[in-house]
Amino acid sequence: MKTEPIRNAGKVKAIIKYLDKHSYPRDAMLFRMGVNTALRISDLLKLRYSDIINDKGDFLEYVNLREQKTKKDKRIALNGKIKPKLKEYCSGYELFGNDYLFFSYKNPHKAIDRTQAWRVLTPAAKYCGIENFGCHSMRKTFAYHLYQKNKSIAEVMEVLNHKSPLVTMRYIGINQDQIDKAYQDIYFD
Repeated sequence: MKTEPIRNAGKVKAIIKYLDKHSYPRDAMLFRMGVNTALRISDLLKLRYSDIINDKGDFLEYVNLREQKTKKDKRIALNGKIKPKLKEYCSGYELFGNDYLFFSYKNPHKAIDRTQAWRVLTPAAKYCGIENFGCHSMRKTFAYHLYQKNKSIAEVMEVLNHKSPLVTMRYIGINQDQIDKAYQDIYFD
């Protein structure tokens, strides 16, 4: 199965709503951060409280990390709209210091793994009618909607650290959208 972006913004919101109502706050925040930062699941899961909030309890302007896959340094501006959700989330669990943001309930000193992330997010996607969902869908969703907003493949390439426009277009499903449209546009009777 090839994971796909969630192309319908309403379905992204439906997943968030479902997770807020039917899951742990951790799972809803994981999805929120995934679709709002374009981080790979491996990088999301290693985030710690100290990566987002300073010693005074103020949000950092940027999350700075080294991407696990590429080993490249990454700087992500925290969207002002997600900060209140993050603050509420962190205070609800009394997170501080080097605590993992997405910790295991069985062992709070460890982060959940990608399999557990998939297990908690997939039911929400299924409930909302999302096919071909995987943890990577969150990253692809951010990139897809960024492209739809700005139509700048170069900007999306930069965000994703891709080297080729073709790879980026295939990655976010733009090629498939264009192929589907071509089949709809041509008809002979």
